[in-house]
Amino acid sequence: MVSKERPFPIKIQKLQVLLDRLLLNHAKTPIIKDNLSKSLAGYYGEKSIDYYLNLLPSEHFYILHDLRLFVNGCYFQIDTLLLTNRFAIIIEVKNIAGTVDFDTTFNQMIQLKNGVEIALPDPTIQVSMQESQFRKWLNHHHLPLIPIRTIIVISNPHTIIRSDDKDISLQVIHAASLPQKISQIENALPKSILLDKDIRKIIELINKHDTPLNPSVLEHYKVDRNEILKGIFCENCKYRPLNRVYGSWYCPLCRTKSKGAHLVALEQYYLLFGEKITGQQLKDFLVISSSALATRILNTVSIESHGIGKGRVHTLPFKQK
Repeated sequence: MVSKERPFPIKIQKLQVLLDRLLLNHAKTPIIKDNLSKSLAGYYGEKSIDYYLNLLPSEHFYILHDLRLFVNGCYFQIDTLLLTNRFAIIIEVKNIAGTVDFDTTFNQMIQLKNGVEIALPDPTIQVSMQESQFRKWLNHHHLPLIPIRTIIVISNPHTIIRSDDKDISLQVIHAASLPQKISQIENALPKSILLDKDIRKIIELINKHDTPLNPSVLEHYKVDRNEILKGIFCENCKYRPLNRVYGSWYCPLCRTKSKGAHLVALEQYYLLFGEKITGQQLKDFLVISSSALATRILNTVSIESHGIGKGRVHTLPFKQK
C-alpha cells in the first residue's frame, strides 16, 4: 500500500520554469540545464523501481516515497521507505550509467563511462547514515524500534556493478532484483514486532513531520529578479507577451487564443517568487496595464489577502504537486 506518493520534485519544476524565463544566452543557462538533466535522471531512476514495488502484497507493505525528516538538529532524506510489522527497508536509488566500482578502501564509488573515471560519494555510507538517523527519529518520537535494512538500487539495467567486497553484493542490486531481495529479508526476519496501530502511528507521524525541500532557485543560481522574462507565454509557439482581446489571451504570431494562459504564468510566478503577490507585481509580471483586469484576476485566483490599497498582498493558491 502506497502511504505517501512520489511527487514530481518541485526543484525540477522550478528549474524548468527558470530556463523558460531566462534568455537563451544567459550565463547561468548551461549549468541550470546540466542540473535539470541530472535531477530528471534521478527522478526517473527513482520511479523505475515503482513497477517492482507494485508487485509486493499491499496488505503487508506500506510504501512511503521521498521523505525529508528532522532529528538532532538536521534533516535527512530517504528515497523510499518500506514498512512492515517485522522490519523497515530504506531504499536508495542511483541512476548511473557505465560501470560502477565500489572502492571500500577509500569509501568511494568510481564510475567509468566513455573511458572517463569519476569518483562519486559512496552510497553505502549514505544509507548507513540514513539508517542511523531514522533510528534516532523513531526513538525521538517514542516509537517502537524495529530491524532496519538498507538496499541500494542501480536503476539503469545496463550498468555493470563491480566490487571485491562480498557485503556490497548483498546490498547493491539492479532494480529487477528488488522483489527477490525483499523476499530474502522477509525470510530472515519472520518475527512480528509491530501491531497495526503501531504502523499507523509511525506513518501518521512521518506524514506529519515530512518537510519537503523548497529551495529558491533565484538565490541558488544568483539570478536577479529583473533578469526573469515577463509576460504570458503562448502555449503553442512560446511568443510573449500575449495580448488581452475580448476576454481571451491572443497570440499575434500564431493567432492562438486562450482563456487560462494567465494561470500558467501565475503558477510560474509562484515557483520563482513564492505565493505572495501584489496587484502591481501581477501587472508587472503579466505585462498588463489595466488595474481593473489585475483586480479581477486576483479576486478569481487568490485564496486570501491582507492590507489595503496598493499595499494589499494576495496569496496564490498553487502548492507543491
